[in-house]
Amino acid sequence: MSALVAIIAMFSVSALGLLALLVYWLRQRAQQAPKPRKAKKPRRSKTADSTADALPEPEADADAAPLKQTRSRLISASSLAEAEAANALPDPDYPEIEPEPAEPELPAPITAAARQAIVLHQHFPPHRAPQTRSWFGGTPVLPGAADWPTNPATGKPLHFLLQLDLAEVPPEAGLGLLPPEGALAVFLDLDWGAGEVFCVLHAAGYAGTPWRALDVPPALAMAYGDEAALVWPWVLTPEHGTQVLPRWPFAPRLIALPEAEAPEAEVRDWPHRIETVRALLDAQGAEPLAPALDIPDFHGADGQGFEPLWYGYPQDWISVQIACAALVREADRAARTVQNDPYPGLDEAERAAQIKTVREEAQAWFDHALANPALAPLGPPVRKAFWDWLSTHRTLAERVMPEAVEAAIETTLHASAEEAAKLPEDVIARVAYRHALAIGTPEGVIAPPPPRLLAPASGTSDLAATHLLLLELPDNPALGHHFGGGALQWWITPDDLANRRFDAVVMTRAG
Repeated sequence: MSALVAIIAMFSVSALGLLALLVYWLRQRAQQAPKPRKAKKPRRSKTADSTADALPEPEADADAAPLKQTRSRLISASSLAEAEAANALPDPDYPEIEPEPAEPELPAPITAAARQAIVLHQHFPPHRAPQTRSWFGGTPVLPGAADWPTNPATGKPLHFLLQLDLAEVPPEAGLGLLPPEGALAVFLDLDWGAGEVFCVLHAAGYAGTPWRALDVPPALAMAYGDEAALVWPWVLTPEHGTQVLPRWPFAPRLIALPEAEAPEAEVRDWPHRIETVRALLDAQGAEPLAPALDIPDFHGADGQGFEPLWYGYPQDWISVQIACAALVREADRAARTVQNDPYPGLDEAERAAQIKTVREEAQAWFDHALANPALAPLGPPVRKAFWDWLSTHRTLAERVMPEAVEAAIETTLHASAEEAAKLPEDVIARVAYRHALAIGTPEGVIAPPPPRLLAPASGTSDLAATHLLLLELPDNPALGHHFGGGALQWWITPDDLANRRFDAVVMTRAG
Protein backbone atom coordinates (compact mmCIF):
# COMPACT_ATOMS: atom_id res chain seq x y z
CA MET A 1 0.00 0.00 0.00
CA SER A 2 2.82 2.32 0.82
CA ALA A 3 4.43 1.65 -2.57
CA LEU A 4 1.26 2.67 -4.37
CA VAL A 5 1.12 5.89 -2.40
CA ALA A 6 4.71 6.68 -3.36
CA ILE A 7 4.04 6.14 -7.07
CA ILE A 8 0.98 8.41 -6.98
CA ALA A 9 3.02 11.10 -5.21
CA MET A 10 5.75 11.01 -7.80
CA PHE A 11 3.23 11.27 -10.63
CA SER A 12 1.58 14.24 -8.99
CA VAL A 13 4.88 16.10 -8.63
CA SER A 14 5.78 15.49 -12.29
CA ALA A 15 2.37 16.71 -13.47
CA LEU A 16 2.64 19.87 -11.38
CA GLY A 17 6.15 20.56 -12.86
CA LEU A 18 4.87 20.23 -16.42
CA LEU A 19 1.91 22.48 -15.65
CA ALA A 20 4.25 25.14 -14.23
CA LEU A 21 6.41 25.05 -17.35
CA LEU A 22 3.37 25.46 -19.60
CA VAL A 23 2.09 28.47 -17.60
CA TYR A 24 5.58 30.10 -17.78
CA TRP A 25 5.73 29.63 -21.60
CA LEU A 26 2.26 31.12 -22.11
CA ARG A 27 3.14 34.22 -20.04
CA GLN A 28 6.35 34.79 -22.03
CA ARG A 29 4.41 34.41 -25.30
CA ALA A 30 1.84 36.96 -24.21
CA GLN A 31 4.54 39.56 -23.46
CA GLN A 32 6.00 39.43 -27.03
CA ALA A 33 4.65 42.01 -29.55
CA PRO A 34 2.78 40.57 -32.53
CA LYS A 35 4.73 40.72 -35.84
CA PRO A 36 3.29 43.33 -38.22
CA ARG A 37 1.97 42.04 -41.44
CA LYS A 38 4.01 42.84 -44.48
CA ALA A 39 2.17 45.50 -46.41
CA LYS A 40 1.25 44.52 -49.88
CA LYS A 41 2.80 46.61 -52.58
CA PRO A 42 0.04 48.67 -54.17
CA ARG A 43 -0.51 48.07 -57.81
CA ARG A 44 0.57 51.00 -59.98
CA SER A 45 -2.01 52.16 -62.39
CA LYS A 46 -0.81 53.95 -65.44
CA THR A 47 -2.57 56.96 -66.81
CA ALA A 48 -2.77 57.89 -70.45
CA ASP A 49 0.52 59.79 -70.26
CA SER A 50 2.21 56.73 -68.59
CA THR A 51 2.74 58.55 -65.24
CA ALA A 52 2.08 56.81 -61.88
CA ASP A 53 -0.22 58.21 -59.17
CA ALA A 54 1.58 59.19 -56.00
CA LEU A 55 0.73 57.01 -52.99
CA PRO A 56 0.56 58.46 -49.44
CA GLU A 57 3.18 57.22 -47.00
CA PRO A 58 1.66 55.11 -44.14
CA GLU A 59 1.71 56.82 -40.73
CA ALA A 60 3.90 55.28 -38.10
CA ASP A 61 2.21 53.84 -35.00
CA ALA A 62 3.82 55.39 -31.96
CA ASP A 63 2.63 52.56 -29.66
CA ALA A 64 3.86 49.78 -31.96
CA ALA A 65 6.98 47.84 -31.09
CA PRO A 66 10.11 48.80 -33.05
CA LEU A 67 10.60 46.92 -36.28
CA LYS A 68 13.48 44.46 -36.70
CA GLN A 69 16.43 46.25 -38.26
CA THR A 70 17.73 44.91 -41.60
CA ARG A 71 20.87 45.88 -43.66
CA SER A 72 20.08 48.85 -45.88
CA ARG A 73 20.90 48.61 -49.60
CA LEU A 74 21.60 52.38 -49.65
CA ILE A 75 24.64 54.14 -48.22
CA SER A 76 23.92 56.08 -45.05
CA ALA A 77 24.17 59.85 -44.94
CA SER A 78 27.26 59.75 -42.77
CA SER A 79 28.96 57.23 -45.05
CA LEU A 80 28.11 59.37 -48.07
CA ALA A 81 29.67 62.39 -46.44
CA GLU A 82 32.83 60.43 -45.65
CA ALA A 83 33.07 59.23 -49.27
CA GLU A 84 32.68 62.78 -50.64
CA ALA A 85 35.37 64.01 -48.25
CA ALA A 86 37.72 61.25 -49.38
CA ASN A 87 37.16 62.15 -53.02
CA ALA A 88 38.15 65.74 -52.28
CA LEU A 89 41.58 64.63 -51.02
CA PRO A 90 44.54 64.66 -53.47
CA ASP A 91 45.51 61.34 -55.05
CA PRO A 92 48.20 59.45 -53.15
CA ASP A 93 51.71 59.80 -54.60
CA TYR A 94 52.12 56.32 -56.11
CA PRO A 95 55.32 55.78 -58.22
CA GLU A 96 54.64 55.88 -61.93
CA ILE A 97 55.17 52.56 -63.75
CA GLU A 98 57.05 53.20 -66.95
CA PRO A 99 56.03 51.05 -69.90
CA GLU A 100 58.62 48.61 -71.21
CA PRO A 101 60.53 50.14 -74.13
CA ALA A 102 59.51 48.77 -77.49
CA GLU A 103 62.09 46.94 -79.57
CA PRO A 104 63.66 49.51 -81.92
CA GLU A 105 62.96 48.88 -85.54
CA LEU A 106 66.05 48.27 -87.61
CA PRO A 107 66.73 50.56 -90.56
CA ALA A 108 65.31 49.15 -93.79
CA PRO A 109 68.72 48.45 -95.42
CA ILE A 110 69.89 46.46 -92.37
CA THR A 111 66.68 44.42 -92.40
CA ALA A 112 67.06 43.80 -96.14
CA ALA A 113 70.72 42.78 -95.76
CA ALA A 114 69.67 40.10 -93.26
CA ARG A 115 67.84 38.27 -96.05
CA GLN A 116 70.61 38.17 -98.64
CA ALA A 117 74.35 37.76 -99.20
CA ILE A 118 76.72 38.72 -102.00
CA VAL A 119 79.05 35.72 -101.81
CA LEU A 120 82.46 35.79 -103.50
CA HIS A 121 82.61 32.56 -105.50
CA GLN A 122 86.12 31.70 -106.69
CA HIS A 123 86.57 30.72 -110.32
CA PHE A 124 88.10 27.25 -110.61
CA PRO A 125 90.52 26.68 -112.14
CA PRO A 126 91.57 30.34 -112.16
CA HIS A 127 93.31 30.33 -115.54
CA ARG A 128 89.98 29.49 -117.19
CA ALA A 129 88.08 32.32 -115.54
CA PRO A 130 86.22 34.75 -117.80
CA GLN A 131 87.45 38.31 -118.10
CA THR A 132 86.98 39.84 -114.67
CA ARG A 133 88.28 42.70 -112.55
CA SER A 134 87.44 41.03 -109.24
CA TRP A 135 90.05 38.92 -107.47
CA PHE A 136 91.74 38.06 -104.20
CA GLY A 137 95.46 38.78 -103.77
CA GLY A 138 97.91 39.58 -106.51
CA THR A 139 98.17 43.29 -107.27
CA PRO A 140 95.36 45.81 -107.74
CA VAL A 141 94.18 47.16 -111.09
CA LEU A 142 91.89 50.13 -110.40
CA PRO A 143 90.15 52.89 -112.36
CA GLY A 144 91.36 56.45 -112.21
CA ALA A 145 94.39 57.70 -110.33
CA ALA A 146 94.27 55.53 -107.21
CA ASP A 147 97.44 55.26 -105.13
CA TRP A 148 98.65 52.33 -103.03
CA PRO A 149 97.58 53.18 -99.44
CA THR A 150 100.03 53.28 -96.53
CA ASN A 151 99.94 52.96 -92.76
CA PRO A 152 99.53 56.56 -91.52
CA ALA A 153 101.52 55.80 -88.36
CA THR A 154 104.57 54.26 -90.05
CA GLY A 155 104.28 55.33 -93.68
CA LYS A 156 104.74 51.69 -94.77
CA PRO A 157 102.54 50.31 -97.55
CA LEU A 158 99.62 48.06 -96.62
CA HIS A 159 99.08 44.59 -98.11
CA PHE A 160 96.47 44.10 -100.81
CA LEU A 161 93.64 41.67 -99.95
CA LEU A 162 91.11 41.97 -102.76
CA GLN A 163 89.33 44.17 -105.27
CA LEU A 164 85.72 44.03 -106.44
CA ASP A 165 84.49 45.43 -109.75
CA LEU A 166 81.22 47.01 -108.63
CA ALA A 167 79.74 46.68 -112.12
CA GLU A 168 79.77 42.90 -111.59
CA VAL A 169 77.50 43.11 -108.54
CA PRO A 170 73.82 42.43 -109.38
CA PRO A 171 72.06 45.84 -109.15
CA GLU A 172 69.39 44.61 -106.73
CA ALA A 173 72.08 43.29 -104.37
CA GLY A 174 73.47 46.75 -103.60
CA LEU A 175 70.32 47.74 -101.62
CA GLY A 176 70.36 51.05 -103.47
CA LEU A 177 73.44 52.08 -101.48
CA LEU A 178 76.47 50.32 -102.97
CA PRO A 179 78.10 52.36 -105.75
CA PRO A 180 77.23 50.85 -109.12
CA GLU A 181 80.53 51.85 -110.72
CA GLY A 182 84.24 51.74 -110.02
CA ALA A 183 85.92 49.26 -107.68
CA LEU A 184 86.27 48.55 -104.00
CA ALA A 185 89.78 47.60 -102.87
CA VAL A 186 90.72 46.40 -99.37
CA PHE A 187 94.21 46.71 -97.88
CA LEU A 188 95.46 45.47 -94.50
CA ASP A 189 98.68 45.61 -92.50
CA LEU A 190 100.04 42.02 -92.59
CA ASP A 191 103.53 42.89 -91.41
CA TRP A 192 102.92 41.24 -88.00
CA GLY A 193 99.97 39.05 -88.77
CA ALA A 194 96.48 40.39 -89.34
CA GLY A 195 97.03 43.96 -88.17
CA GLU A 196 94.54 46.60 -87.11
CA VAL A 197 95.46 49.18 -89.78
CA PHE A 198 93.42 48.86 -92.97
CA CYS A 199 92.06 50.85 -95.86
CA VAL A 200 88.84 50.37 -97.80
CA LEU A 201 89.30 52.31 -101.02
CA HIS A 202 86.56 53.21 -103.50
CA ALA A 203 88.19 53.92 -106.84
CA ALA A 204 85.44 55.71 -108.77
CA GLY A 205 85.25 54.86 -112.41
CA TYR A 206 82.75 55.58 -115.14
CA ALA A 207 82.30 54.45 -118.71
CA GLY A 208 85.58 55.05 -120.49
CA THR A 209 87.65 55.57 -117.34
CA PRO A 210 90.93 53.69 -117.85
CA TRP A 211 91.95 51.06 -115.31
CA ARG A 212 95.63 50.85 -114.45
CA ALA A 213 97.78 48.41 -112.49
CA LEU A 214 99.41 49.61 -109.30
CA ASP A 215 103.05 48.60 -108.95
CA VAL A 216 104.09 46.81 -105.77
CA PRO A 217 105.89 49.38 -103.58
CA PRO A 218 109.53 48.38 -102.90
CA ALA A 219 108.99 49.12 -99.20
CA LEU A 220 106.14 46.60 -98.90
CA ALA A 221 107.06 44.13 -96.14
CA MET A 222 106.81 40.38 -96.44
CA ALA A 223 103.26 39.29 -95.66
CA TYR A 224 103.02 38.05 -92.05
CA GLY A 225 106.57 39.13 -91.28
CA ASP A 226 108.37 36.73 -88.95
CA GLU A 227 105.36 34.38 -89.07
CA ALA A 228 105.88 33.71 -92.79
CA ALA A 229 107.44 30.29 -92.15
CA LEU A 230 104.21 29.20 -90.45
CA VAL A 231 102.03 30.43 -93.31
CA TRP A 232 103.56 29.65 -96.69
CA PRO A 233 104.22 25.99 -97.63
CA TRP A 234 107.45 26.78 -99.54
CA VAL A 235 109.06 28.82 -96.74
CA LEU A 236 111.51 27.73 -94.04
CA THR A 237 112.74 31.21 -93.04
CA PRO A 238 110.85 34.54 -93.16
CA GLU A 239 113.03 36.13 -95.85
CA HIS A 240 111.76 33.58 -98.38
CA GLY A 241 108.14 34.71 -97.98
CA THR A 242 106.14 36.88 -100.34
CA GLN A 243 104.88 40.43 -100.43
CA VAL A 244 101.65 39.59 -102.26
CA LEU A 245 98.98 36.98 -101.56
CA PRO A 246 97.91 34.36 -104.13
CA ARG A 247 95.86 35.88 -106.94
CA TRP A 248 92.53 34.13 -107.36
CA PRO A 249 89.64 35.59 -109.41
CA PHE A 250 86.09 35.45 -108.10
CA ALA A 251 82.57 36.38 -109.13
CA PRO A 252 80.04 38.08 -106.82
CA ARG A 253 76.87 35.95 -106.59
CA LEU A 254 73.65 37.08 -104.92
CA ILE A 255 71.88 34.44 -102.82
CA ALA A 256 68.66 34.69 -100.82
CA LEU A 257 68.76 33.63 -97.18
CA PRO A 258 65.97 31.95 -95.19
CA GLU A 259 63.57 34.07 -93.20
CA ALA A 260 64.53 34.72 -89.59
CA GLU A 261 63.08 32.39 -86.99
CA ALA A 262 63.37 35.14 -84.38
CA PRO A 263 61.34 38.40 -84.44
CA GLU A 264 62.34 40.79 -87.18
CA ALA A 265 63.60 43.34 -84.65
CA GLU A 266 66.33 40.94 -83.52
CA VAL A 267 69.63 41.15 -85.35
CA ARG A 268 70.54 37.82 -86.93
CA ASP A 269 73.90 36.26 -87.51
CA TRP A 270 74.80 33.98 -90.41
CA PRO A 271 72.00 31.37 -90.71
CA HIS A 272 73.47 27.86 -90.47
CA ARG A 273 70.45 26.17 -92.06
CA ILE A 274 69.78 23.72 -94.85
CA GLU A 275 68.24 26.48 -96.99
CA THR A 276 71.55 28.38 -96.80
CA VAL A 277 73.50 25.29 -97.85
CA ARG A 278 71.23 24.77 -100.86
CA ALA A 279 71.66 28.42 -101.89
CA LEU A 280 75.46 28.09 -101.74
CA LEU A 281 75.38 24.86 -103.77
CA ASP A 282 73.22 26.55 -106.40
CA ALA A 283 75.62 29.52 -106.54
CA GLN A 284 78.63 27.33 -107.29
CA GLY A 285 76.89 24.55 -109.19
CA ALA A 286 76.00 21.33 -107.47
CA GLU A 287 78.48 19.19 -109.42
CA PRO A 288 80.24 16.80 -106.97
CA LEU A 289 83.79 17.70 -105.98
CA ALA A 290 86.72 15.28 -106.03
CA PRO A 291 87.99 14.23 -102.57
CA ALA A 292 91.11 15.66 -101.01
CA LEU A 293 94.40 13.84 -101.49
CA ASP A 294 95.29 11.07 -99.06
CA ILE A 295 98.28 8.78 -98.44
CA PRO A 296 96.79 5.82 -100.42
CA ASP A 297 96.81 8.06 -103.54
CA PHE A 298 100.62 7.61 -103.58
CA HIS A 299 100.63 3.83 -103.23
CA GLY A 300 100.21 3.13 -106.93
CA ALA A 301 97.82 0.75 -108.69
CA ASP A 302 98.88 -2.26 -106.59
CA GLY A 303 98.40 -0.32 -103.36
CA GLN A 304 101.90 -1.28 -102.22
CA GLY A 305 104.43 0.99 -103.92
CA PHE A 306 105.27 4.65 -103.52
CA GLU A 307 104.60 6.58 -106.72
CA PRO A 308 104.00 10.21 -107.73
CA LEU A 309 100.40 11.26 -108.21
CA TRP A 310 101.03 11.79 -111.95
CA TYR A 311 103.97 11.37 -114.26
CA GLY A 312 104.79 15.08 -114.44
CA TYR A 313 105.36 15.61 -110.68
CA PRO A 314 107.28 17.56 -109.51
CA GLN A 315 106.38 19.99 -112.28
CA ASP A 316 108.64 22.92 -111.24
CA TRP A 317 111.26 23.92 -108.72
CA ILE A 318 108.80 25.42 -106.28
CA SER A 319 107.09 22.01 -106.09
CA VAL A 320 110.44 20.53 -104.99
CA GLN A 321 110.84 23.39 -102.53
CA ILE A 322 107.38 22.77 -101.03
CA ALA A 323 107.97 19.02 -100.59
CA CYS A 324 111.39 19.51 -99.00
CA ALA A 325 110.16 22.24 -96.64
CA ALA A 326 107.39 19.88 -95.49
CA LEU A 327 109.91 17.06 -94.98
CA VAL A 328 112.20 19.31 -92.90
CA ARG A 329 109.27 20.29 -90.66
CA GLU A 330 108.22 16.64 -90.28
CA ALA A 331 111.78 15.62 -89.36
CA ASP A 332 111.89 18.38 -86.73
CA ARG A 333 108.57 17.19 -85.33
CA ALA A 334 109.80 13.58 -85.15
CA ALA A 335 112.95 14.74 -83.32
CA ARG A 336 110.85 16.53 -80.65
CA THR A 337 108.47 13.69 -79.83
CA VAL A 338 108.12 9.94 -80.13
CA GLN A 339 104.37 10.20 -80.57
CA ASN A 340 103.40 8.43 -83.81
CA ASP A 341 107.05 7.37 -84.14
CA PRO A 342 108.05 6.74 -87.80
CA TYR A 343 110.93 4.46 -86.68
CA PRO A 344 109.59 2.24 -83.90
CA GLY A 345 112.14 -0.51 -84.62
CA LEU A 346 115.21 1.68 -84.02
CA ASP A 347 116.90 2.45 -80.74
CA GLU A 348 117.28 6.06 -79.64
CA ALA A 349 120.68 6.63 -81.28
CA GLU A 350 119.70 5.00 -84.57
CA ARG A 351 116.43 6.92 -84.63
CA ALA A 352 118.18 10.27 -84.07
CA ALA A 353 120.73 9.48 -86.79
CA GLN A 354 118.01 8.58 -89.30
CA ILE A 355 116.04 11.75 -88.62
CA LYS A 356 119.20 13.84 -88.93
CA THR A 357 119.99 12.28 -92.34
CA VAL A 358 116.49 12.97 -93.69
CA ARG A 359 116.58 16.57 -92.52
CA GLU A 360 120.02 17.35 -93.95
CA GLU A 361 119.24 15.83 -97.35
CA ALA A 362 115.86 17.58 -97.52
CA GLN A 363 117.53 20.88 -96.65
CA ALA A 364 120.09 20.34 -99.46
CA TRP A 365 117.34 19.74 -102.04
CA PHE A 366 115.46 22.79 -100.69
CA ASP A 367 118.51 25.02 -101.10
CA HIS A 368 119.09 23.72 -104.63
CA ALA A 369 115.45 24.42 -105.59
CA LEU A 370 115.64 27.88 -104.03
CA ALA A 371 118.60 28.72 -106.28
CA ASN A 372 116.53 28.04 -109.43
CA PRO A 373 113.58 29.96 -110.94
CA ALA A 374 110.54 28.92 -108.92
CA LEU A 375 108.24 28.16 -111.85
CA ALA A 376 110.84 26.79 -114.27
CA PRO A 377 109.58 23.39 -115.49
CA LEU A 378 111.60 20.27 -114.66
CA GLY A 379 112.74 17.70 -117.18
CA PRO A 380 112.18 13.93 -116.70
CA PRO A 381 115.71 13.22 -115.36
CA VAL A 382 115.38 15.77 -112.57
CA ARG A 383 111.89 14.60 -111.68
CA LYS A 384 113.09 10.94 -111.52
CA ALA A 385 116.13 11.81 -109.43
CA PHE A 386 114.01 13.71 -106.95
CA TRP A 387 111.41 10.94 -106.61
CA ASP A 388 114.08 8.24 -106.28
CA TRP A 389 115.63 10.18 -103.40
CA LEU A 390 112.20 10.82 -101.82
CA SER A 391 111.41 7.09 -101.97
CA THR A 392 114.44 6.29 -99.81
CA HIS A 393 112.73 8.21 -97.00
CA ARG A 394 109.23 6.91 -97.66
CA THR A 395 108.39 6.51 -93.96
CA LEU A 396 108.43 10.26 -93.44
CA ALA A 397 107.77 11.33 -97.03
CA GLU A 398 104.37 9.72 -97.45
CA ARG A 399 103.14 11.57 -94.38
CA VAL A 400 103.74 14.95 -96.00
CA MET A 401 103.01 14.20 -99.66
CA PRO A 402 99.20 14.80 -99.70
CA GLU A 403 99.47 18.38 -98.43
CA ALA A 404 102.74 19.07 -100.26
CA VAL A 405 101.36 18.00 -103.64
CA GLU A 406 98.11 19.86 -102.97
CA ALA A 407 100.06 23.07 -102.29
CA ALA A 408 102.22 22.48 -105.40
CA ILE A 409 99.14 22.12 -107.64
CA GLU A 410 97.54 25.20 -106.13
CA THR A 411 100.70 27.29 -106.54
CA THR A 412 100.99 26.39 -110.20
CA LEU A 413 97.30 27.12 -110.78
CA HIS A 414 97.43 30.70 -109.52
CA ALA A 415 101.02 31.56 -110.45
CA SER A 416 101.34 30.37 -114.06
CA ALA A 417 98.43 29.89 -116.44
CA GLU A 418 100.80 28.38 -118.99
CA GLU A 419 102.10 25.67 -116.64
CA ALA A 420 98.67 25.17 -115.09
CA ALA A 421 97.29 24.24 -118.52
CA LYS A 422 99.67 21.25 -118.55
CA LEU A 423 98.24 19.71 -115.38
CA PRO A 424 95.90 16.71 -115.87
CA GLU A 425 92.19 17.37 -115.27
CA ASP A 426 91.91 14.74 -112.54
CA VAL A 427 94.91 16.26 -110.76
CA ILE A 428 93.42 19.78 -110.84
CA ALA A 429 90.12 18.42 -109.50
CA ARG A 430 91.81 17.22 -106.30
CA VAL A 431 92.20 20.79 -104.96
CA ALA A 432 88.83 22.17 -106.12
CA TYR A 433 87.29 21.65 -102.66
CA ARG A 434 89.62 24.29 -101.19
CA HIS A 435 87.97 26.95 -103.35
CA ALA A 436 84.32 25.88 -103.05
CA LEU A 437 81.42 27.51 -101.22
CA ALA A 438 80.10 24.14 -100.05
CA ILE A 439 81.76 20.72 -99.91
CA GLY A 440 79.92 17.42 -100.09
CA THR A 441 81.18 14.58 -97.87
CA PRO A 442 79.83 11.10 -97.07
CA GLU A 443 78.55 12.55 -93.79
CA GLY A 444 76.85 15.55 -95.41
CA VAL A 445 77.64 18.99 -96.82
CA ILE A 446 80.20 21.29 -95.22
CA ALA A 447 79.36 24.93 -95.84
CA PRO A 448 81.19 27.38 -93.54
CA PRO A 449 80.31 31.09 -93.78
CA PRO A 450 81.80 32.29 -97.10
CA PRO A 451 83.50 35.60 -97.91
CA ARG A 452 80.61 37.99 -98.54
CA LEU A 453 79.20 41.53 -98.63
CA LEU A 454 75.93 43.10 -97.42
CA ALA A 455 74.87 40.01 -95.51
CA PRO A 456 74.47 38.72 -91.93
CA ALA A 457 77.74 38.54 -90.03
CA SER A 458 79.33 35.58 -88.28
CA GLY A 459 78.73 35.79 -84.55
CA THR A 460 77.13 38.73 -82.80
CA SER A 461 78.26 42.34 -82.76
CA ASP A 462 76.77 45.49 -81.28
CA LEU A 463 77.45 47.16 -84.63
CA ALA A 464 74.90 44.92 -86.35
CA ALA A 465 72.02 47.09 -85.07
CA THR A 466 73.35 50.28 -86.70
CA HIS A 467 75.80 49.17 -89.41
CA LEU A 468 75.81 47.07 -92.54
CA LEU A 469 78.36 44.30 -92.93
CA LEU A 470 80.30 45.73 -95.85
CA LEU A 471 82.62 42.72 -96.06
CA GLU A 472 83.57 39.58 -94.13
CA LEU A 473 86.68 37.52 -94.92
CA PRO A 474 87.07 34.21 -93.04
CA ASP A 475 90.30 32.29 -92.60
CA ASN A 476 91.32 30.59 -95.86
CA PRO A 477 94.81 29.09 -96.16
CA ALA A 478 94.32 28.55 -99.90
CA LEU A 479 94.15 32.34 -100.30
CA GLY A 480 96.77 33.18 -97.69
CA HIS A 481 94.08 34.50 -95.33
CA HIS A 482 95.34 33.65 -91.85
CA PHE A 483 93.25 35.66 -89.40
CA GLY A 484 93.70 33.71 -86.18
CA GLY A 485 91.13 31.04 -86.95
CA GLY A 486 88.24 33.49 -87.25
CA ALA A 487 87.14 36.21 -89.65
CA LEU A 488 87.72 39.90 -90.27
CA GLN A 489 84.64 42.09 -90.63
CA TRP A 490 84.31 45.59 -92.07
CA TRP A 491 81.21 47.66 -91.11
CA ILE A 492 79.64 50.85 -92.43
CA THR A 493 76.41 52.72 -91.66
CA PRO A 494 73.77 52.93 -94.41
CA ASP A 495 74.17 56.70 -94.50
CA ASP A 496 77.96 56.54 -94.89
CA LEU A 497 77.63 53.92 -97.64
CA ALA A 498 75.10 56.03 -99.51
CA ASN A 499 77.42 59.03 -99.32
CA ARG A 500 80.60 57.05 -100.26
CA ARG A 501 82.27 57.77 -96.90
CA PHE A 502 84.47 54.68 -96.85
CA ASP A 503 86.89 56.38 -94.47
CA ALA A 504 84.20 55.79 -91.82
CA VAL A 505 84.44 51.99 -92.12
CA VAL A 506 85.34 50.13 -88.91
CA MET A 507 86.89 46.66 -88.62
CA THR A 508 86.18 43.93 -86.04
CA ARG A 509 87.20 40.31 -85.56
CA ALA A 510 84.89 37.35 -85.21
CA GLY A 511 86.09 34.25 -83.39
